[in-house]
Amino acid sequence: MSQGGKLHNPAEGALAGLSALAAAIMAASAALYVLLDSPAHGALLVFAGLALAAGLCALARLASRADARALGCAVFFAALALRLAALAALPMEPESDFLLLYDAACRFAAGDKAAFAGEYFALWGYQIPFALYEALVVRLGGGAAALGALNTLWGALIAALVFGLARRFAGEGPAAAAGLMYACWPAALLLTPVLTNQFVSLAFILMGVFLASAGGLKRSALGGAALALGNLMRPEAALALLGLAAALVVRLAGRRGEWKRALSDFAALLAGYIALTALFTAAARASGIAPNGLGNAAPEWKFVLGLDTATRGEYDAGMEYILEIADPAARRAAALEAIRASLEGAGGPGGLIAFFAEKTAAFWGAYEESWLGLESGAAYFLRRCDRAFFIAAALLAVPGCACLRASAEENAARGALLACFAAYLVIETQSRYRCFAAPLLLILAAAGIKRLLSYGQGRRKRV
Repeated sequence: MSQGGKLHNPAEGALAGLSALAAAIMAASAALYVLLDSPAHGALLVFAGLALAAGLCALARLASRADARALGCAVFFAALALRLAALAALPMEPESDFLLLYDAACRFAAGDKAAFAGEYFALWGYQIPFALYEALVVRLGGGAAALGALNTLWGALIAALVFGLARRFAGEGPAAAAGLMYACWPAALLLTPVLTNQFVSLAFILMGVFLASAGGLKRSALGGAALALGNLMRPEAALALLGLAAALVVRLAGRRGEWKRALSDFAALLAGYIALTALFTAAARASGIAPNGLGNAAPEWKFVLGLDTATRGEYDAGMEYILEIADPAARRAAALEAIRASLEGAGGPGGLIAFFAEKTAAFWGAYEESWLGLESGAAYFLRRCDRAFFIAAALLAVPGCACLRASAEENAARGALLACFAAYLVIETQSRYRCFAAPLLLILAAAGIKRLLSYGQGRRKRV
C-alpha cells in the first residue's frame, strides 16, 4: 500500500491542491503574525525559518547515504535527550484541567472508587482513560515527574515514527531531516513537562497510521487497535481515520484493480478500532469506573466556543452558563441559539469571512502559550523559536503536498492535515492543539525536501 498509483486521478489532484493550500495558509499565518506583532523580531523569525528550511535540505543531502538504522536511532535518542533536558530546565506546576485530572488520578490510585464521579467526568467522560493512565503511573510509585519522564519517551517515539513514515517514500536523508526537526520542535519541548494527554495519544495514533499504511489485514487490524488506544487517551483519531480514508479513495480512484484488497484492509482497520474501543468502554462501564460511558456528553460545547465571533474561537468563560443546563436537549438548544446569535452578529457574509480568516490566522500564527504554570526564560525562548520551526515546516510541506503519484503515507498525512485544518475552522482553538499537526507537516516536509533536491539535481544535469 506504500506505493501510489501510476496515473494521476482527480481525487489525488484535489487532495494535493487543498492540502498544499492549507499548508501555505499555515506558513503565511505564522509569518504575518510575527511580523505584525513586532516587525523587527518578526523579520528575524521569518528569516530564521527560511534559513532553517534551507538547512534541512542540506542536512537531507548529507544524510542521504547514511545507514537507515543509525539515522533512526539518532532521531530517537536526540529527541529523548532534548526532552530530558527540557524536563530538567522547565519548572512546572500543574494547573487547570491538568491539575484536576491528576488529582482524580491520585485519588483513584489511593483507592477512591468515586474519583471519577463528579460533574466534570459526567460531561467529559472521554478524559477518564487518560486519568486511568496517570493513576497507573501513580500506583506504581510514580508521580508528576514520572509522567513527565514518560512524555519524553512518547515524544521520542513520535520523532522515530515521523522518520519511519517519511523514509518509506522520501528516503533516508529527507526522513532524517524531518525526524530531527521534530526532535528539536520547540512547542513539543515546551509541553513535555506538562501533564498533557497529547503525546501518549499522538504516539499511538502515528503508530496506527504507520501500521495501517503498510497494508495487509493483520497490520491494518493492529493499526486500528493502536488508533483506538490513541483515541482513548485523547479523541483525535478521527482526524487520522479521515486521512486514511482519503488515501483509500485516492487508491481506489487510481488503481481500480485493487479495490477488493484495499477495502479489506480498511475494513480490518475499522474492525480493530471498533473492537478495542467497545471492549474498553464495556469494561469501564461494568467496573463502575465510568457508568455513563467514555463519551462526550456535550459535543456542542466545542462549537459554541469555536464559532464565537467575539473571541475568534477561543475559550470564553462567559459561555459556561450553557454547561450549567442539566437537560441535554435544553443545553443543545441553548448552544444552537448562542451559535446563531454569534454568527448573525458577525455582520453578514463579509463579516463571517473576516471572522474565519482572523481565526485561522490567529490559531496557526500565534505564539505558543505556556502551560507550565510557571514562567521562565527558557520557556520564553522556546515560544519564539517555535514560530521559525513552524514556518520552515509549513513552507517545505507545500511542495510536499502538491506532488502527484504520492504514496499511501503521503496521502494519509495530507488527508489528516486537511481534516485538522477544517476542524479548527469551527471548533475551539488553543495554541497547544497545533501539536497534532506538527508531525503531519514534517512528514509532508520530507516529501517537499525530496522534491526540491530532485529539482536541484535535475537543473545541474541540464546545465
